[in-house]
Amino acid sequence: MIQLQSLFKGLFNLTLVRTYLIIQLITRIILTVYGLLNNQVQLIELPTILFIGLINDLIPICYFLPPILVLSVLFYKLSTRSRYLFSIATHFFAITILLLNAIAEMIFWDEFGTRFNFIAVDYLIYTHEIIGTVRESLPLPLIICSLLAVTVIIVFTTRHYISQQSINFQISKHLIYSGSLLFLGIIAFNFYDSLRFSLSTNRYAIELARNGYYELFSAFRNNSLDYNKFYTTIDDNIALNVVRARIGQDSQEFLNNNNIDRYSNSVGYKPISVFKSHNLAKQQKYNVILITVESLSAEFMTAFGNKNNITPYLDELAKAGLFFTKIYATGTRTVRGLEAITLSIPPTPGSSIIRRPNNQHLFNISSIFKEQGYVIDFVFGGYSYFDNLENYFTGNNYKITDRSNLKAEEISFSNIWGVADEDILSKALAVADQNYTLNQPFFSLILTTSNHRPYTFPAGRIDLPSGGGRNAAVKYTDYAIGKFIEAARTHPWFANTIFVIVADHCAASAGKTDLPVEKYHIPLIIYAPEILQPTVIDHLASQIDIAPTMLGLALPGYSYKTKFFGQDILQAPPNRAFISTYQLLGFMKDDNLVILAPNSLPNTYQLIANEKHKIEDLPALVQEAISFYQLAYKLYINGEMQEFEE
Repeated sequence: MIQLQSLFKGLFNLTLVRTYLIIQLITRIILTVYGLLNNQVQLIELPTILFIGLINDLIPICYFLPPILVLSVLFYKLSTRSRYLFSIATHFFAITILLLNAIAEMIFWDEFGTRFNFIAVDYLIYTHEIIGTVRESLPLPLIICSLLAVTVIIVFTTRHYISQQSINFQISKHLIYSGSLLFLGIIAFNFYDSLRFSLSTNRYAIELARNGYYELFSAFRNNSLDYNKFYTTIDDNIALNVVRARIGQDSQEFLNNNNIDRYSNSVGYKPISVFKSHNLAKQQKYNVILITVESLSAEFMTAFGNKNNITPYLDELAKAGLFFTKIYATGTRTVRGLEAITLSIPPTPGSSIIRRPNNQHLFNISSIFKEQGYVIDFVFGGYSYFDNLENYFTGNNYKITDRSNLKAEEISFSNIWGVADEDILSKALAVADQNYTLNQPFFSLILTTSNHRPYTFPAGRIDLPSGGGRNAAVKYTDYAIGKFIEAARTHPWFANTIFVIVADHCAASAGKTDLPVEKYHIPLIIYAPEILQPTVIDHLASQIDIAPTMLGLALPGYSYKTKFFGQDILQAPPNRAFISTYQLLGFMKDDNLVILAPNSLPNTYQLIANEKHKIEDLPALVQEAISFYQLAYKLYINGEMQEFEE
């Protein structure tokens, strides 16, 4: 017992350990104050946050300190002065990293309301965009100079302690420290889980108590999760039968008993009241332009109660087109939204399929458009190497037009994430004109970028300044879409074109509870003044239902084979939705929500005014939730999502 106390006393006497703990404490206090000012946490939660936070901060010591101690052992033969200089350099480097991480965590919290997670892991791959965002959003030279100055002050202040530790250096003690920490690290690796270690139900308080380093590496390690290993499962045949029973439509018939492959028959398809004429020809092929808007939360629109008038054009389009009021994003990343929209599949735990291997030649919305002779494009304001978009879209029938395809005279403004929305939408007009000359119908999927930090855009377009924050960026994107639609009216293909406008995800997904449903609520507008009449659709639905709904409108009278999990909202309203993070899988139906989490039993909640209230499990609902997620994972892993063989 005495030796154990001596061990911990020796560890906590190390200057680097003390500095690390102090910086973590200061970071947590600053984030908590931010949370208090923004009504994310209450003052009464502070003791719990600090207590659990201290314990969470101790765990990473078991991982990062042994390499430093072992490295110092390698230099034990150096002279005392050389060891001192080495220790000074080590402390300077380590403290710089600690301070840099603290700044990064504060920026990350302001954007996402969470400590580092899978989003941070994804972004680490694209350092150019992240560094560029920081450079364009923040006074980077001032931050770097301040950071280095603080590091110098800390090292200078603690130089005496560093010197004493260098002089009193003992190889045996360092090896004992390293071995003991590694042993504790192995125990923590197998038994510690910050997800379970909490004394609060407030998700913000839980996040504040977590350790950014641990969460970053945990997210990296768990970025791809085996559903069958980590989540509650049921018999595969039961799951298949449940899903088949839920997605079947009168106009469809299953092709076999082994999966959800089915034939969508035009004979059973009934023209619906949203068309301006019920005297439709037997077969029609309309062009489709799908604009996927970066971070367009429903709450930004006046139609959903916003008082800032930042979406005047979209609000007018909502009145003039099909306006879907209860659509929910499947996730919190662009790739997750694009996955749901193009593949019509529930989210699988871990990374989006777009960022995974074996994601080419999948059955997706372009498969049907290709079969019907459409020209298929993906038009993106950024560089398509980002998030593996180029590999995914080129491997699934799309021709890519991105930032690299724009000439200098076609770019009025750009930032680190891409060209201004009006520039890429103007390019999309040119692409549509080119496709029209081919005398073929076309499908264009456009992805905007301006509604993203640093929120900059061409000056003089709207009454809010460039770089003026999220509201300004949303209003600029609204302006750009309006400019695009008005320009499209003058083109010969306009009358035969259906415009679809939807968000990739919401602007923020953080809330006081896990999977806050209001943070997944997005708008969906389908506009075609010559084809469709204004209608409000209040059915609960998901991004995975957009593809079959578009096909029902764009190809009335045509039959095709499908593997979609989604349903045509206008023909067979699904009245359910999927929401997720990279670990938590949510299934909404009626006024209830089932949440599936790794290594946990499902939890069921009743939704009252977007607030979750824990209730007893509803067995049929839990079974349905598990069935969709389990089957989606199985089909992808087993390679059963591939296009039909010709």
